[in-house]
Amino acid sequence: MLTTTFNTYTSASLSGQIAWGGGTGTWSVSGSVNSPQIAALVIGAGVDPATNPFGGTGKMVRLCTEKFNNGRTKAYLNLMSTGQWVTASAGGRTVLETRIKVFLPAAQALPSGFGIMISKSASETSGGFVISAQSGEISLLNGGHVPANRTPTGFIVPLGQWNDFVYRWNVATGLGELRVNGPLVATHQTTLFGTVYASNLLAVTDATPDALNAFGYFDNFTISAELPTPLCPADRNGDGSVDATDLASVLAGWGGPAGDVNNDGTTDGTDLAALLGAWGSCGG
Repeated sequence: MLTTTFNTYTSASLSGQIAWGGGTGTWSVSGSVNSPQIAALVIGAGVDPATNPFGGTGKMVRLCTEKFNNGRTKAYLNLMSTGQWVTASAGGRTVLETRIKVFLPAAQALPSGFGIMISKSASETSGGFVISAQSGEISLLNGGHVPANRTPTGFIVPLGQWNDFVYRWNVATGLGELRVNGPLVATHQTTLFGTVYASNLLAVTDATPDALNAFGYFDNFTISAELPTPLCPADRNGDGSVDATDLASVLAGWGGPAGDVNNDGTTDGTDLAALLGAWGSCGG
């Protein structure tokens, strides 16, 4: 549906900027922020002192936290009324996959978090994830963005550097999967599913901000409709069991992507261990 580095965007608010043609693919932004901040701002690398020491090229989106406790700012594309999801999901592609790079500066004073929120409809949250701007711990979302709707994964990413996230949400079943810098780190079952409205760039405010603001940076954004994850990834030839044929496939692909079981881009000892651990009938 969309892949963008934001490099072609205007250095201004993300609101109203065009993502795809036809007059319907424009970004929307929601949230009230402290003046003179902008909720979602397209900036160039090095423009903001927070990112300048840590690299980054081209343009990116800077999200600012909302000015109310338990508030949120978000930036999103409407996938429902524009018909983008209906077209892209044809042929059983029931998984909305969101890929994003996120940079959170260290030592931010305002308790807050940043991540991706999946909306079932214009008023309903399904799944997603939030990274704590104070600790780097990742929590999964289910039914909302406030702390009561978050489940900590125990997985922590370093602050002050870019990290890669892939969140896959099955619209038909509500199953969510999160990969961080390659490997799968968490799965969860969401309670609201069946349709999809948007994948949102998200900032959450977890305390009364007063004049404080916190910032998160987003780049290399991709949303696509994908096939569900196979029930048994170790079954390389899809015959319903993990056996010597699959072992041979992994060994033949050693060092490259051909025998990759855990989808981290390479075939190594981790994949061999996953295959041996799944030995036998899939699901048995």
